[in-house]
Amino acid sequence: MSTTNANNPPVHRIRYGRITGTIWMNQTERGPMYNLTITRSYQDDQQNWQDTQSFGVSDLTVVAKIALDAHTWISTQKAEDNGSSNGNSNGKANKQPRRQSAGV
Repeated sequence: MSTTNANNPPVHRIRYGRITGTIWMNQTERGPMYNLTITRSYQDDQQNWQDTQSFGVSDLTVVAKIALDAHTWISTQKAEDNGSSNGNSNGKANKQPRRQSAGV
């Protein structure tokens, strides 16, 4: 299954060895929304390259590293998105009030 789409190409890729994290951006009414897909490349019996979303125990630390790196990249990108869309000429976002959970 391929998530590549000519109308919506990936905005960023993070790769460690055969494991790749691909970050996608979708424009919504509330602004950009970012999503991550993680795949592992392998060669089948005919030596053709394939991708899977299945990971072995030895892959999990790399999957975690990609998830953390993706979180950092998306957080930075969202901050830049907010800074450029608020009308401030200095590029700094207007501070929004923080939401509190019902249990606080």
